[in-house]
Amino acid sequence: MPVIVLISLRNLLRQKRRNILLGIAMAFGTMILVLANSFSHGISDVLFNKIVAYVAGHVNISFTEGSNLYKQVFRDGDRIVELVKKELPDITQIQEAIGVLTRAIGNGKADNVIMVGVDLDRAMGIAISKEELKKEQEEYKQNFKMVDGDFLDLAKSGAENPVAVSESKAKYLNVKKGDIIRVRFTDIDGQSQAARLTVVAIFKPANSFMAAPVFLEVQTLKRLLGYGPHDIAQLYLRIKNAKKMAAKDADRLHAVLEPSTAVIFGKADVHNKSAMVSVLGLRADTAAKKILMKNFAIVLGDSVAAFGKEGVCMVESLAAALGVMPGDTCTVTYKAKYDTQMVSMKYPIKAIVKPLNAMRGNVVFVNEKEFYAGYYYHWPQDARAHYPGAYLPAKSDVYYAAFDPEWMLLKRSRTTDDATKQVRELGKSKFKGVAVNVQSMYESASAVLQLEGALNMITFSAVMVLFFIILIGVINTLRMTIRERTREIGTVRAIGMQKNDVRNSFLLETFFLALFASLTGVVLAFALIGIFSLVPINMQDNPMSMLLVNNHLNFKPAAVDIIFDILLILAISVGTAYFPARRAAKLSAAAALRHYE
Repeated sequence: MPVIVLISLRNLLRQKRRNILLGIAMAFGTMILVLANSFSHGISDVLFNKIVAYVAGHVNISFTEGSNLYKQVFRDGDRIVELVKKELPDITQIQEAIGVLTRAIGNGKADNVIMVGVDLDRAMGIAISKEELKKEQEEYKQNFKMVDGDFLDLAKSGAENPVAVSESKAKYLNVKKGDIIRVRFTDIDGQSQAARLTVVAIFKPANSFMAAPVFLEVQTLKRLLGYGPHDIAQLYLRIKNAKKMAAKDADRLHAVLEPSTAVIFGKADVHNKSAMVSVLGLRADTAAKKILMKNFAIVLGDSVAAFGKEGVCMVESLAAALGVMPGDTCTVTYKAKYDTQMVSMKYPIKAIVKPLNAMRGNVVFVNEKEFYAGYYYHWPQDARAHYPGAYLPAKSDVYYAAFDPEWMLLKRSRTTDDATKQVRELGKSKFKGVAVNVQSMYESASAVLQLEGALNMITFSAVMVLFFIILIGVINTLRMTIRERTREIGTVRAIGMQKNDVRNSFLLETFFLALFASLTGVVLAFALIGIFSLVPINMQDNPMSMLLVNNHLNFKPAAVDIIFDILLILAISVGTAYFPARRAAKLSAAAALRHYE
């Protein structure tokens, strides 16, 4: 071991009282720093993996039909699920989410509650490991601590519409396991419905937010609300490395969800004559009407009859072949994607039009409302794959923007406020189709994630204060040490020690003091983490309970952060010691030996 190191360690032991006091201060600062960072990471873990993941998913896809914010449905759900699994290789879970406000009546008591669907088969065909499955089961145990019954009974047959309720809600409604709760609600078609729910489980919620809803298996709730077997409401996606990949994956999904023109291709029958036709929907906005008026000539009828809210028109060449006049009814029969039988739609022709630009094939144009009513409820087969001869406008066609898309893809918003504004504007619009919105947790739950930023800022501020205290302590201690040891410095300089060695001895002394103090602080921090983690905190009725895990504080020490903290304290300590140490090294041997206190 170099002599300079031995001298530094010896000097460190000589000034025991002063170094112990300064070391205690450094150890305390390190302890607070590690505790604060561990608690901040614990809060972040809860926010990302328990709150955000359940409230909005790491990435979510929502659907709104007919500008009705309460009608969340997409009727070709299989297509979306397969696309998600194909495009996101880092996905770990697909959860279908749905909820509806209802009036519930128990035994002599009534209350407004939210029926929430719980997707017990949240993998949706994604292969998961035993470890991931075990983690899923642990999450259920943490969030739904059973008082009576089993939460997994929601998926079992034998009971009429099984439901799980919180202990407080069961007490308020005066129900127990096996009792019936009667509910009244509005389904996705706007019809008032009533149902009986059987209480199969009563649980103690992990936080106050989970006390209000009643939970049904998502397929049970979808059946009650009138969803079809291929309909989906909203998808919450969990992905690996969510902090880094959530926004990128949302952008990727948004790009591949760009819709094509919606088309129904089938056989048109009028006056015992038939022809294969493409049925296209006409957009109802002003820009689309300008395109139609500019690029179509009205042969029979008028522009309102052709392109109005109830407009249905046929191209002149097809009308001539079928002998169609305004007032005739055209029956279009086509094969739906999911129906086993052929679907027939009747369209009363209001006008005959002539395209002024090239348009091949037989085409019938239908107003947006009537077109989407048939298109969504009996989703047609993909004309591109099954009927190569069908007319489909290319993006370069002058008509393209005037025809209805399969759905409307909303622009990517970047904050919760932007997303809220976009949804509000959608509610005011008159669009009759489905609006698809892709969001990452940074938009859908940015308000929640801001809490993490606030905690990190508080931690950073506390760290700066501690570092400032350490800096002052190191400087003052070294000044006092150098002043007291001036004659000693003169002695070692007189026997041949170089200036650099004098300086380095003081720097190494400070380095070892900071290192031993930091390591002691880390040990104390882990001891306190262990103690604090064992203390139960009962905050069931407090919203802050959502930040707890099993009624305990959640600490997540990170080895990288701890190493960084230690290195930072060492750098600050040595850096602040440099200037007093350099001044000590510059003392001449004669001047130092003449020094008297």
